Amino acid sequence: MGYPQASPEHVEFFREHGYLVVRNPIPQADLDQLERYCDLLIERKHELANDWAWTVGESKENRSFRIVQSSPTKVWPEIAGQPYRQWLAAFSSSLMGLDMAFWYDQFLGKPPGNSAPTDWHQDEGYWGRNLYDAGITGWIPLQDVDTANGCMHFIDRGHTLGVLPHRLVEGVQSDLLTCDVNERDMVACPMHRGDVAFHHSKTPHMSTANLGTGWRKAVTNHLQRRGAGGEGDHYPWRVKVNQRTGERIAIGMSTPEEK
Repeated sequence: MGYPQASPEHVEFFREHGYLVVRNPIPQADLDQLERYCDLLIERKHELANDWAWTVGESKENRSFRIVQSSPTKVWPEIAGQPYRQWLAAFSSSLMGLDMAFWYDQFLGKPPGNSAPTDWHQDEGYWGRNLYDAGITGWIPLQDVDTANGCMHFIDRGHTLGVLPHRLVEGVQSDLLTCDVNERDMVACPMHRGDVAFHHSKTPHMSTANLGTGWRKAVTNHLQRRGAGGEGDHYPWRVKVNQRTGERIAIGMSTPEEK
């Protein structure tokens, strides 16, 4: 069975709600191959990954890796030609009504027993004004996920709220950001291995800490309007942290209206 096309119902739901869960579009064999490369990132995390929830007070050498952040692209040279990548671009283009191109991916692994939540945020809060209404993310879990082991949560229709003010996460010395949301509009999205969750770059989202018995492994795939040029013109809260050197650089700028 081939990868599905976006139906009119898919498009309508996404544009109204700002997110969409597509059930079982990716063959298990394709996921098996992707997971093997992600397991290499876990095995070599000190060499190939960041601790995205690097705790204040931990040295670079003793990071606990509560969220392993890396990219399968680092260990899989042929990943760009994989069928799931091509499908993500085509499906995203239909949802957004734009010509969307693959941009970059991230592996996000949460270990059992010592992980952290990924707090509420919008992707555009990280990416900046350059990608205003020009991005979408496809989130692929490599095992079944629920509220106990780190599934995605979205703010329903949150993509209509504009870009919310963000701030650095207290107690964390990586560049994690968070924003305040009204959790009355929260939707939890348990998913099976092989499902894909899409969300607009303005949709606030989060995932819980992993309280399960095995790793919570997921690959986020970020796409942008073709020719958009990537991130830029960052908001004033944006900071980048080099986990090899520990250097922190503020790269955000206020506009005259924001001052």
